[in-house]
Amino acid sequence: MPITQGDPPHGVVTATSRTGQKVNAVTGGPSDQKAIYSDQELSDFKAAAAADPRDLEVMVRPLD
Repeated sequence: MPITQGDPPHGVVTATSRTGQKVNAVTGGPSDQKAIYSDQELSDFKAAAAADPRDLEVMVRPLD
């Protein structure tokens, strides 16, 4: 399903480097958050995190 402007997010993901590497491009911190708007976006995010060399732990917080 395509995302249209104004659709509310389904949840928020937090990605944290288990090794303390920089994840947040703004603060330089070892974790960052992103709103997720679809199941496909969540699947894509998890797949990218699994392949990321920073050894990311991903936590999902539903907003429903």
